[in-house]
Amino acid sequence: MNWRQPKTSKGEKLDNAQRSTLNAPQDFDELADWLVTIGSQFSPAELHGALVGALSGAMRLPARQWALFGLAVTGVDQRLDEGQFEEAIGILGGLASTQLEQLTDIEMAFQLFLPDDDHEIEQRTESLAHWCKGFLGGFAEARAHTGKAAKDQSKPELTPSVVEALQDMAAIAQASAQGAVASQDDGDHQPEEAADWDEENDLFDPLAVEAPRESTGDEEAERDYVEVIEYLRLAALTVFTEQGWVEATPVSKTPPKPAPPEDNERTLH
Repeated sequence: MNWRQPKTSKGEKLDNAQRSTLNAPQDFDELADWLVTIGSQFSPAELHGALVGALSGAMRLPARQWALFGLAVTGVDQRLDEGQFEEAIGILGGLASTQLEQLTDIEMAFQLFLPDDDHEIEQRTESLAHWCKGFLGGFAEARAHTGKAAKDQSKPELTPSVVEALQDMAAIAQASAQGAVASQDDGDHQPEEAADWDEENDLFDPLAVEAPRESTGDEEAERDYVEVIEYLRLAALTVFTEQGWVEATPVSKTPPKPAPPEDNERTLH
């Protein structure tokens, strides 16, 4: 992903006055609406996941660089005019800023950007896969970025809880993607290569994983969906707390320690 090269623009840095113009999307729909304005059909869930994954990998950037990063994720970075790029700075820079605030919030207010309940369960489940894919990609990009930025320091080892969280995200992404492929009638859709976290090499490797149990009805499907969302929310907070929390915090505000879900909330083990 090549997002580090400077893009010609009048504003090289945002001062404090300019920062007040950052217009962060508040939910999935607002981010989707902005993507439409730049001619992108990219998944809002995946873009949100990528930004959160990068933050959880300890990547911190000014708003303009977040715009370059997010646009590179969507693949439209070379198609925007100057006005659109300036708007992207406000949208993506603001989104990264608000998500960092939520991730560091002692009340653990962080939430995934996913379609609301008016959408079919299949579409919402597919967006879960997109979010996980984005998080894994953003986290890997952050590890590469911070590793290069700190040449005198080796990248910190991933803790077992972080490895488990990343592996579970990969499993959810693969299982959901497989379900979406199986539902295709035309046979033209090619399944995406599944990813799992390889702790030793700090890379993604294709691995077979067990799909979540099949639902026997709409109510059970909805219940499973809600449980997976909550697990992913806590998993992201765990990764951020153990790998991405680099801000200095006063003694009275220590990083949140999200409680692991109960055994009956775990759908992958």
